[in-house]
Amino acid sequence: MVAGARAEGGFLLWSELSPESLSRLEASADEPATLQALADLLSTEDMDDPLKRAVMLELHLNSLYFARKQGFSSEKTSALFSTIKRNHDEMAEAFLPPHKSWDYFKTILLTHAVQRPPHSFGIFSRREANLITQFVLDTYYRHFKLYRYAFTMRHIKNIDVRTSWLELPCDAFPALTDGVAASLADAPSPEAQPPSSIEMPPIEIDVNLPSDVKQAVEEKIANQVSAMRQMLDSQYTERIARYEGKIRELEAGMSK
Repeated sequence: MVAGARAEGGFLLWSELSPESLSRLEASADEPATLQALADLLSTEDMDDPLKRAVMLELHLNSLYFARKQGFSSEKTSALFSTIKRNHDEMAEAFLPPHKSWDYFKTILLTHAVQRPPHSFGIFSRREANLITQFVLDTYYRHFKLYRYAFTMRHIKNIDVRTSWLELPCDAFPALTDGVAASLADAPSPEAQPPSSIEMPPIEIDVNLPSDVKQAVEEKIANQVSAMRQMLDSQYTERIARYEGKIRELEAGMSK
């Protein structure tokens, strides 16, 4: 037997619908009066969601109409009402899937359809149990997903997206030309201060050579040094001229 099939103090008979409550429902003149009586008995005013309240009232109103159509006694009507309500409450509370909810319903129904005291009592006959089973399949379980959706707990999640901005200094633009210090602006150009000529130390040959050979070697070395000095002077002059040309081009571009 599934836990919960018994009500406190016995089975589900009169557990949800007492004889006085049932008399009030039967005395209702029309459907609005019956709905109001059901709302008072089930305390649906405590439900914040109007959808849940409407679905709950319609579910139990259909159960009462079915019991009245089948000519059920007060005991059978109360047992049917309590069975359907207990099954629905278990589904909503435990969020049961269809097959588990169906097994739970069959356990409750058999508890009230088989005469095996003290485990079960035959409130419903086999024929009535079959009619109740078909009624529940055609109504409640036919729209099971809708009932499950209406009574599913809803969780609202608020997601705040925050972006932290870190202000960084702007990257400096690269200079178009290299800056010149003010102290160097009036300095004489490199042309005014030509580099001093390269002074080569006198070459002394300590090798024991004849004087004419020694003199020829010294002259040869002196000629090579002189040629090297002239080449360096020429390269320096060309470099200075090239730099001055670039400076004049930059000055001409800035003056436009």
